[in-house]
Amino acid sequence: MTDKPSTRGRGRPKDPERESQVREALMHSAYTLLRDKAFRDISIREIAQGAGVNSAMISYHFGGKEGLIIEVIQSQIMQYGPAFISAGLDGREPTLELLREAMSRMIRLYIKEPWIPRLIVDEAASKSGRMRELFADRLASKLVPKLRGLLEILQSSGQLREDLDIDLMPISFSSLIAFPFIAGARFKEEFGFALGEESGERWINHTVQLLLRGVSNKSMTKGEEVGNGN
Repeated sequence: MTDKPSTRGRGRPKDPERESQVREALMHSAYTLLRDKAFRDISIREIAQGAGVNSAMISYHFGGKEGLIIEVIQSQIMQYGPAFISAGLDGREPTLELLREAMSRMIRLYIKEPWIPRLIVDEAASKSGRMRELFADRLASKLVPKLRGLLEILQSSGQLREDLDIDLMPISFSSLIAFPFIAGARFKEEFGFALGEESGERWINHTVQLLLRGVSNKSMTKGEEVGNGN
């Protein structure tokens, strides 16, 4: 299924500015609803009403509710995680500092938008269907190779331990970063620690230090302090 139909109704000239406004309005409406409600509880009608447009515009612009939600997630990742998206591909030298920055930004994204990891687990990772297909095609297939690519460069340059399994490292990084947000309220009940704006920096520093000191080449990190994340 394509995101947009190839033809439009006759006699209706395109208005790029108007179409851009409609897309932005639909994405904002969906984003607002996702912060308060589960994906499955949000209807196309609700999204359209919030945007002030006809519900048919969701299929026209995004191919359906699932396509719209994926676009919303992508926009948030691009806003808060550019270092993760472009790691090693934006002219910057691949270093542990770049990896630390990427990890910090993703954790900050999850702190600000905890619905993202929950939605991924509830709808994209554990179920079959359109959402899972779109998540795999538009997000996972792009993000995971970029993370792996950065890790490979760091390992081949001696910045990461050579005995680490490059195939499993992306899984370990992703799991440790996302778990507290997926666990939600139970994380606080079981461990007595609630993630939020105030406690976020503490969690970021702990997670980054734990991961990087666990994978870094000891000869490089002995007596050194990995960045604390800003």
